[in-house]
Amino acid sequence: MRTFLLCLIVLFSLPALAQQSVAEVATQSRVAGQALPADAPTRDQVLTFLDLMQARKGMAAALESMKQIAKQGAEQSFRQKVPNPTPKQLEAVYGMIDGMFAEMPLDEMMNAVISIYQRHLTKTDVEELIRFYSSPVGQKMISEQPQIMQESMQAGAAIQRKRMDEIMVKVNQRMQALAEASQDNNPTPKK
Repeated sequence: MRTFLLCLIVLFSLPALAQQSVAEVATQSRVAGQALPADAPTRDQVLTFLDLMQARKGMAAALESMKQIAKQGAEQSFRQKVPNPTPKQLEAVYGMIDGMFAEMPLDEMMNAVISIYQRHLTKTDVEELIRFYSSPVGQKMISEQPQIMQESMQAGAAIQRKRMDEIMVKVNQRMQALAEASQDNNPTPKK
């Protein structure tokens, strides 16, 4: 359940921007107190870089990994409520997660990423990144990145599950101790 909730929080906390012109993004950034630097890359430069990086494919792969993790978390949570679910019930749980992820606005996420790159990188930075990722080593990194990300997310989720269980045990123990101490200090009146 915790993994499922974490995935949902991460997924739905991503900034979603509709397709905008560079001027609109710049105006919005200034309003938010984050004006684009004078040497910010153009939208086209960032798009060239993101295309070269196969960012859309990578984002889709990351969402697919998140979806699988969310399915595992949702199933675990459902099994706590229904210890012996039927295959039909599990399919309904999986279908719910599939439906939520099917509605993820990939174009909006890409547009959000463009403005972030524009705020953090210069034109020269993006030109150098394009040069590197056009090289054989850069291309190898691009081709290996989805698998690296998937394995990293799986490893991170396993560590998170382990740590969350440990943390929850400690929190529950401390809450129990607080509750007991509270009862000792404020005994309930006897009738």
